Amino acid sequence: MGIRSRVGLLAAVLAVVPTAAASAQTQPVFVNGQAQVVPAFSVSADWIRQRLWVETEFDSDGDGKRDRMHVDVTRPAQTNTENLKVPVVYETSPYYAGTASTASQYFWNPNHELGTPPPPRTSPPAISWNPNRTSISTSEVNTWVPRGFAVVHSESPGTGLSQGCPTVGGSNENDGPKAVVDWLNGRAKGYTTIDGTTEVAASWSTGKVGMTGTSYNGTLPISAATTGVDGLEAIIPIAPNTSYYHYYRSNGMVRNPGGWVGEDIDYLFDYINSGDPARRQYCIDTVREGLMKVRQDRTTGDSNDFWAGRDQLNQLAKVKAATLMAHAFNDWNVVPEHSVRIAEALKGKVPLQQFYHQGGHGGAPPLGLRNRWFTRYLYGVQNGVENDPKAWVTRETAACPPRTATVTGDQTNTATLTVGSTSQLQVGMTLTIPQTNAAGTTANVTRAILAIPSATTVLLDSAVATAAGDKVAGGATVSIVCSTANPTPYGDYPNPASKAVELRPRAGGNTTGGLSVAPAGTGTEKLVDDVSCQPGNFVNAGPQRLLYSTNFLTAPVHLSGTPRIKVRMAASKAAANLSVYLVALPFTPSLTCTSTTINTSHVITRGWADPQNRGGISGGAPLVPGEFVDVNFNLQPTDKVVLAGQQLALMVFSSDRLFTLRPQPGTEVSVDLAGTSLSLPVVGGSEAFLNATGGDEGTVGGTVPATLSLSLGAPASFGAFTPGVTREYTASTDATVVSTAGDATLSVADTGPSPGYLLNGAFKLAQPLQGLGVVKTWSAPTSNEKVPITFKQAIGDKEPLRTGSYSKTLTFTLSTTNP
Repeated sequence: MGIRSRVGLLAAVLAVVPTAAASAQTQPVFVNGQAQVVPAFSVSADWIRQRLWVETEFDSDGDGKRDRMHVDVTRPAQTNTENLKVPVVYETSPYYAGTASTASQYFWNPNHELGTPPPPRTSPPAISWNPNRTSISTSEVNTWVPRGFAVVHSESPGTGLSQGCPTVGGSNENDGPKAVVDWLNGRAKGYTTIDGTTEVAASWSTGKVGMTGTSYNGTLPISAATTGVDGLEAIIPIAPNTSYYHYYRSNGMVRNPGGWVGEDIDYLFDYINSGDPARRQYCIDTVREGLMKVRQDRTTGDSNDFWAGRDQLNQLAKVKAATLMAHAFNDWNVVPEHSVRIAEALKGKVPLQQFYHQGGHGGAPPLGLRNRWFTRYLYGVQNGVENDPKAWVTRETAACPPRTATVTGDQTNTATLTVGSTSQLQVGMTLTIPQTNAAGTTANVTRAILAIPSATTVLLDSAVATAAGDKVAGGATVSIVCSTANPTPYGDYPNPASKAVELRPRAGGNTTGGLSVAPAGTGTEKLVDDVSCQPGNFVNAGPQRLLYSTNFLTAPVHLSGTPRIKVRMAASKAAANLSVYLVALPFTPSLTCTSTTINTSHVITRGWADPQNRGGISGGAPLVPGEFVDVNFNLQPTDKVVLAGQQLALMVFSSDRLFTLRPQPGTEVSVDLAGTSLSLPVVGGSEAFLNATGGDEGTVGGTVPATLSLSLGAPASFGAFTPGVTREYTASTDATVVSTAGDATLSVADTGPSPGYLLNGAFKLAQPLQGLGVVKTWSAPTSNEKVPITFKQAIGDKEPLRTGSYSKTLTFTLSTTNP
């Protein structure tokens, strides 16, 4: 059996050519699988702009009428003048009509003891209301309309000029955009006014819709996709919040998103509650006061059905839209697990790609990736995107894999460079090219790679070395430099070569203890909670943390995946926060203890948990002071290369000033070293890790030769057959098996004449021998195992039997597919 794989972006050129019947109609143009800017579509003054309201199937504001969603449309003029039908790029949001104050006095006060009700919160002033707005947003318009798409925006229920109540993850956030997709497919009604009866149809729409957006706007494409609505062909969620529990809680702990200390879901309701003032109080009473404040539970941090209903992982059964997921590994607002957990659940269910970068909140995939995605699934162009790498990760410049080519001969004024080999180059990436001028000075210029026509030529988006005397010198090295525009392709995320390596701490954590694959140290070490200073300032020293580090790395260590921590701990009180950072040393502290940000360049990942919820995210039990418990939880997913000369370090502490509640200092937390470990996803596994840490951990072992051994016992005999009597005879033997293989099968076959029947010269029995075929299978090695083997032979009372012996030589086989 042969296995074939295909890596890289297709470089075929495809242009749509109008048929004779449509010769007068302007058509979209596709090159290398991407929709191109068409001059006729690009005259913004000619674009058709519409405003309308789409009727939904729900009434979330209690006025007895179906809510209508406020929608605007921007589309090429040719959809009117030439009856051109186009697909749609659609973004919906609760933010378009403005948001409430983010002053800290309107958040929950985090300064209180754990397990106690928080002080009351004051809501911000109401968002101003503007009923005369004539448009919603212009985002995405300049990108997609010139390429032959329409762009649609809508306001979420209860925001702006859309009717209903904001529910922050409720079912109307799924069904609102579903109604818009239905309207684009002729299944729902649109009206020219919010309460009128004059209908407007989307006759210009092909019905193919792609949704995108960032943050809350990135959540809503997934929300719509969970309905399974026909016509929603593709989504590109960017930094989506896929679970409000995971946004405002961590493993049973009350936790705020980074940068928004004290924010919770009821404040987010206030932040977006920009709808009709006549319905706002109803929404406040029923949603914020009657639901959120009752069910969000800032006292225990436990999960419940309120939170479960706002977790998209529970709603994916109907999703069929092709998904390009995007997130940042240093996003501490919407942490990266939001995308990773959804992508894992969608693998094998829908066409899926993942894009991850090393920045903060937001950050769309390169336009080339988005263009190929929407071109394939909205226009149906067979650009092969489904064969592209399954994941794209922006790598740090210092750890950028080589993607270079050597220029062959001096070249001037050309958009086609000849190089020694294009094997490391990729379509859609940006090529850095050393260009030498007439004075002999060389400077880098950049060009996008449009195509790779051959093994030695690369087509650029525009010519290089165009001025008199300019050249790209033979022998120069052109390169694809790691950046958000030039991510590194992976077979999947996590990197398929990543394997778990378990590290254990050793004594000395009050200064710096060891961290290695050797057995853990013994004894306990203690820290004292003090939230007055944020973690970036006590990495290097302080009684409020324990720190354990590896040796200095002699080679880079590539982490790809989700680390997991186990801490055996005890506290001096019935409740304590537990926070963990994985950092690279040396670590430069922040400027002030109470800074709202920290130096994240050396923070690899973080995690938080409530030890009271050590058995799950609901139903936690108070700690017994001084009694040790095991707390297991995931840190945030990551993909980072820790460089040679640095150290990997695990920091364990209690309250995190930037993320957790802030109890009074003084709670003591003890860590049992023998019961504490960290599982890291290392590309190359233990071998790579030990190589990078100087091979500080020796091994002992031996080798086992490949062995398949089979020996048989005494031959099986039925004894004497009695003519004229109906009877079933039994014979048995045994086999002794030794196998070092990963699997094995013992079988018995008859390969002689008249297979399956006992013979006596020219005579054979009328009924077949029973017991041939597979005797036993193994999924693991076995040694000197005795296997009983039984044969049966049935003989009828009218069956003629010839004097003499009936027999057959059988073949016993021990085989494996996994030596």
